[in-house]
Order: sequence, then C-alpha cells, then structure tokens
Amino acid sequence: MNQRYRYLASISLFLLCVTSTPRSAPAGDDWQPIAPEDLALKDNPASPGAHAMILYRESMVDAVQSSVSEYVRIKIFTEQGRKEANVEIPFVKGADDIQDVRARTIRTDGSVLNYEGKPFEKMVVKVSGYKVLAKTFTLPDVQPGCIIEYRYRDQSDPRLYYSEQWKVYGNLFTRLARFSIKPDKRSGSPVLMYRHYGLPSGATPQPQKDGSYTLELHDLHGIEEEPYMPPERALQGTVDFYYLKHGDLSNETPESYWNRLGSEWGDQVDRFVSKKGALERELSQTVAPSDSPEEKLQKIYARVQKIRNLGYEETKTKKEEKKESLKENNNAEDLLKHGYGWPREINWLFVGLVRAAGFEAAEIYVAPRNINLFMPEMKDTKELTADVVWVHAGNLEYHLDPGAAYYPFGLLPWWKTATKGVLSLKTGGKIVETPVQGSSFATIVRKGTLKVSEDGAVSGRLEVEFTGQQGAVEREDGQDKDDAGRRKALTDEIQGWLPGGATFEITKLSDWKQIAEPLRVEGELKAPGIATPVGRRLLMPATILESGETKAFQTARRVNIVYFHYPHQEIDELKFEGPPGYKIETLPTEQKPVQSSLTYQMTVTQEGNNVEVKRKLDVRAIVIPVESYPALRSFFTRVKTNDDAQIIFQGTESASNN
Repeated sequence: MNQRYRYLASISLFLLCVTSTPRSAPAGDDWQPIAPEDLALKDNPASPGAHAMILYRESMVDAVQSSVSEYVRIKIFTEQGRKEANVEIPFVKGADDIQDVRARTIRTDGSVLNYEGKPFEKMVVKVSGYKVLAKTFTLPDVQPGCIIEYRYRDQSDPRLYYSEQWKVYGNLFTRLARFSIKPDKRSGSPVLMYRHYGLPSGATPQPQKDGSYTLELHDLHGIEEEPYMPPERALQGTVDFYYLKHGDLSNETPESYWNRLGSEWGDQVDRFVSKKGALERELSQTVAPSDSPEEKLQKIYARVQKIRNLGYEETKTKKEEKKESLKENNNAEDLLKHGYGWPREINWLFVGLVRAAGFEAAEIYVAPRNINLFMPEMKDTKELTADVVWVHAGNLEYHLDPGAAYYPFGLLPWWKTATKGVLSLKTGGKIVETPVQGSSFATIVRKGTLKVSEDGAVSGRLEVEFTGQQGAVEREDGQDKDDAGRRKALTDEIQGWLPGGATFEITKLSDWKQIAEPLRVEGELKAPGIATPVGRRLLMPATILESGETKAFQTARRVNIVYFHYPHQEIDELKFEGPPGYKIETLPTEQKPVQSSLTYQMTVTQEGNNVEVKRKLDVRAIVIPVESYPALRSFFTRVKTNDDAQIIFQGTESASNN
C-alpha cells in the first residue's frame, strides 16, 4: 500500500540524513469489528462485477519512529478475486524491514481463521547494488464471500528521517481510506512539507491540532490494467511528505528551485572531471586531431563504453565484495585508473572527455518515463533518477548515454526519450525535454522464404532483424541469460507472432555484444494448417505474422490513455512459393498508407506461382488520448482485416475446367 521512496545514492540524487533518538515502535491496534452487511455483500454496488474490493484501508506514518503501519480489509466476490489472498509487501533490503505481520480470514458464517505462518522473502528486482525484496504470505481458506484483512509495520532506521508517500489509488476499488502522518515536533527537527498530485477534486491533507496531518477518502476507483497503459505511478495519485534541506525555501518558485539545484549538480560534475591532465592524456590516445567533431564524439563514446559497467552486473554478497575489494571513484582519474564504474560515473567521464576535446557538455537529469512522469512544479528531486549527456559539437546538439551499456552512439534508452529533466550547468539549471526518436530508430524487419504445401502447411526460412531500440531492448532483457536462455526467449517471442501450432527453431543468432549492429535471428518455421483447402482451392492469409497491437485493442472500452513506449515499425517481406499443381487465382488489393501518426501499407505481387507480400506498420505516436481510442481501435481492426485478406491458389485441373 503505502510505498516509501528514499534518497538512495545509486537510485536517486540525494540522501537526506538527520539523526534522531531511537524509540520502540508502538504495538498494533486490535482488529476492527466486522459489519454483518459486509459479510453479506455479494458485489460492489459502486462498481458491479468486481472480483474484489477494499472495504477499509488505513495508513499511519510515524515520522519520529520512521515507521508506517498499514491495515487493509478486502471483500472477495469471485474465484478470480481469491488471488488477493496472495500478499506481497515490497521493501528495500538493508533500508527497511516488514515487521509485525498479522492476517486473518473471516468466513461467510463469521468464523475467523488466523494466519499462523511466517512470511518468506523473495527477490523482486536488483537496482544498482540494492535488492528490492517482498515479504509474501497467503491467507488461509479464502473463498468467494470471505473477507480478508492483514496489517504490518514497515520499519526503517529510527535515527533517520525519510520522505514518505501516500499512494491513493491501488488496483482495487476502495470504499474508505484513511491516511495520517505524525511529524517530529521536537526542537531542532526539520520542517515537514507536503505536495500532492492526482487527488480527487477538493481533497487535501488536513492539519490537526497536534501537528499531524490526516486525509479521508471515499469510493476510490481502482487502477485498471490494460495493454499499453502509462506507468502505474503516474496513475496512483500521491501525497509526498518531505523535509526541507539546507538552503531550500518553502515559498521558492519552481524556476528558481531548479535553477539553484541545477547549479549545484553542475558543480558536482565539474569537481568529478577536474583532473584535466588525466583527461587530456586519455583523449590524446582516443581521438586524432584530424577527426571531425562527430568522429571524436563517437570514439570517446566507444572508449568510455569499454569501462566495466557495474550497473549491469549481478548483485554480490558482502563476502564477494570484500574479496574483489572495489574502490570508490572520487573523480574521473580514479575511474580511468580502476577501469570500472557505475553508469552515472561513466556518463560524467564522457562529459569530461568531451569538454577536453573542446566541446560543450553537461548532464541532464531526467525522469525515466517507464516509472514516472516529471512535474517540475512539484519540486521533487527523487523523480529525476536517470540521466543523459547533452553535447554541443560543431553546429549540432546531441543527447547521448554511454552509461547505457546496450545502446550505441546516437540511441537513447526509450524511457529517457521524450521526457522532461533538468539541464545542469554551473551557471544554473533549466527545464528541458529530451528528443523523441522516430519510428525508424526501432524496427523489426521480418523476411521469409516459404513454401505452401497442398495440405495447407507453410514452412521455410524466416529471418528477423531487431534494429535500434528494438535490438537494444532485446539485448538488455537478455543480459542475465546464457545463450540457451536468450534463444528460448527469442523463440517464444517469435512464436507469439505465429498462428497456434506453428513452431520456430533458431539456427543462427548474431553476436549479442555487437550493439552497433542489428540483432539478427535466423531459423526454420513450420506452420501446419495455415492455408485452408476449399475444394480444389487453397485460401491463405496475406501474412502469417501477427502484430501485438491487433490483439491489444480488441475491446471497445478503454479507461487509460494508450501509451506506446516508443515509435516503432514492423517491416515484412515474405515470399511464398505456391504448391505444385496450383496457380494463383486471387490476390489481396493493395493497401496504401494515409498520412497519420499510424500508417499501414501492404502490396501483394506475383511472379509465376510465387507470391511476395510487402507490409509495413508504422507507429509514430507515443500517447493516444482516451477520446481517440475508437479511431485507434478502428485502425488496428483494419490492419487485422487486411492481414487476413486471402491469397487464393487454385488447382490447375479445376482452373482448366472453368
């Protein structure tokens, strides 16, 4: 429920540590009584057809103790709703811990079955050396009609102050939610501030006489999961509680705030790259005086990408860390000497070398839009957890990210494109937006040489190229897999484009580390029953490769905006050899593109008994508003219809009789 966001050094920009006196945590309250009408409830009257709903939720933050106490009561309506009995509570290993877990099931007859087990931990994700785990448990004997409830305490170091966040919307409809925070009112304590985003109209934290804040909300809709939806954090509605740092002003304008912080961050980079001699020596071994500005940038980019990138390695145990004895990089010279560093340090080194080459360069700290969207007016530094390098060389501007190991020169990770951030110079910071990379930067090219047999089967060779963004994403997703694991993942993905019963077996896979080249996959395709026999005719769809979007937008109802990760293209060139004894009778009509953010074109031509299908789907949009969803759905319905248009082969005996 309530998630805590900390200023961890490798995850966000700053760590705010203020000591306080430890105290023991308060004991949890007793369970609240169960109303008979809640036990009898068969459906959610405010949202009929729901699988489950939250009857009551309470989140109490104690800033003195650095703890959050959570209490959740859920009504289960259907078999599918029973999955709510599987509870996962995330936490960051070494930063906080989940304690005092209690849970119980209230059966439809009112009897109570307490959870007597012990939660176990599982890994959720590893981020720059930090482990995000989850305490997990399953409530007993949960059936439709039951009520389940659980409570726990998320405990952090009571000697530190933490930024806290109330997340208002969850995955279920919530009938009643209560939030509270108890600030530290002792003399010398930092000032507690708050900011909020996405709350229901008119809702705001209410100050109380004891200095605490409370918020009570009723009938909150649940966040509905849909294909191609925005990041969940952008939909949750939040109240952030934070502490003013030294130099912060409570009434500072966003422009002044980011200008001041941008100057501080620019100064931080300047200090890191202050060893000019080391940078100039490295530069002399990397570029030639005769190189053009872009050639120099490319060579510097390639050089810094050779540094061992710690951000892409498995998290090590303390014993392994001690044995390897990695040293801290205090400046660019250290980084060059050690030969290893974190992604941000690699970007900073790139800044230093580019400046040594005589060009302008600076860091842009951005909000990764796969996680959240940056709102400068919130004055929230923890949104800016990613960075890219801005360069002005010759007459051109570049946005580059050598710290992203699988992205070649000129290609940014998609979550760092088309997003706002702060360009940080010693003279001050300003809000900027990173560029959108066009659909040609992310293509899947599929080429096939295939034979159609008389029984309707299609078989032959299929080659797939993942270029640009598509190739980088595939490589990044497969970084922790061995060759067999990568082949399996790619096989599963490609088979997902094919009709049921079809198989694809990889025979050749290009070098995973050659990031400047497309990721190429070659293999043998076998697809029985693709062409349908009708008398002496065979009816076959124009393409046997389906787009994921045609499946995603079949429903007429849409709640969230459509959020494509990045513009992209599908380009197909499929050659079909007709079966012996058949000739081509009918081909689908040509589909010409219409100027739009979504275009589709297909041409089908014949040469003798062979058919060539050329198809291109071009998605140049990122965000499609809900009101435009009917048009989007209509477009992909037409794509599906045209993809299924029939190529008709006619048996020559039948043809001669007509």
